[in-house]
Amino acid sequence: MSAERDRNEIRRIAYIHPQRFHFVAKDIEALRERVEVLEHRFSSGGAWALPWDFLRQSVFLLRCKLAGVRSVIAHFAGYHTVLPVMMGFRTFIIVAGSDACSYPGIDYGSFRKPWMARAMAFSMRKAAQLLPVHRSLERFTDRFSHFGPSEQGYAHFVYGRIAPSTAVPYGFDHRQWQARTPARTPRSVLCIATGAAHGNAVHFRKGVDLLIEAALSLGDHSFTIVGIADTQSYKDLPVNIRMLGKCTPEEVGHLMSSHSVYAQPSVMEGFPNALCEAMLAGCLPVVSNVTSLPEIVGASGLVINERSSAALVAAITRLTLLDVPEQNRLRELASAQVQPYTMEKRITALLKVVRMAMTERS
Repeated sequence: MSAERDRNEIRRIAYIHPQRFHFVAKDIEALRERVEVLEHRFSSGGAWALPWDFLRQSVFLLRCKLAGVRSVIAHFAGYHTVLPVMMGFRTFIIVAGSDACSYPGIDYGSFRKPWMARAMAFSMRKAAQLLPVHRSLERFTDRFSHFGPSEQGYAHFVYGRIAPSTAVPYGFDHRQWQARTPARTPRSVLCIATGAAHGNAVHFRKGVDLLIEAALSLGDHSFTIVGIADTQSYKDLPVNIRMLGKCTPEEVGHLMSSHSVYAQPSVMEGFPNALCEAMLAGCLPVVSNVTSLPEIVGASGLVINERSSAALVAAITRLTLLDVPEQNRLRELASAQVQPYTMEKRITALLKVVRMAMTERS
């Protein structure tokens, strides 16, 4: 019995990703508190670099085999998940959002790319398990926008057998994102839109165009959009809107603590970290009716059902016109909505899935 338990104990695991996003880094750092993690970033450039990327990854995976690694966690499905399943690793794919959709109207979603879609479908069929950050990513109907087909989710795009799935939501450090300032600026609206530039995919996916239109309609409100990749691309903005570039986590925490409303009128999301962090900091949420967003917000904020600035304006003003005691009640509720989602629960769930797969194979 002890020999079997020892054989199924996780000592080392490989973690592969296309880019070390904030949520990827959180996973790796938290996993390293429990097991040894061998990390590999797949993408080194554009499509021209794919042969080099596959070569680099094959060397990494061979080294993993020599080190006794048998399980791979991959963030997102893509080209980087093909070799792990081909080489016989137990591969667990975290489906996070872009790998569950196709929105050609805004050049977003990995399934809109034919060769990428083939790589993802192959990986999703051969994986040990899929780990979507929310159950809706498997299959959902989009009635919010018209940038892509109404039927979305990886199960809609992958035909035939698909690996079994277990939804494992992201986790958050509640202490890091608690409110830091005693007072908030009244009628202030915040949005994180990392990588946005005028007219690009992020601009439309995050609803930056709607926020600009809302700022024009709400002259007595202030708007702040953070993470802009090219602030100079935005011309003739309303005077009540600020476009900020990349901010440190400390600066983002201060902005979340000092703003009243957090707006996420997104076309597509998986399980948005920025929304959850803003809610932990006490922001009143306004979100679109897509995937996980209504469930995350619950009764603490408002959900808009159509992609229009009029719907966004109505939701924002409905919250900012509430009296202070009611706003404070909703802020406490917003924070409470995210309390169940901890990093400890997420990492425990990830390792449990890996351990169960090891047990079944042994």
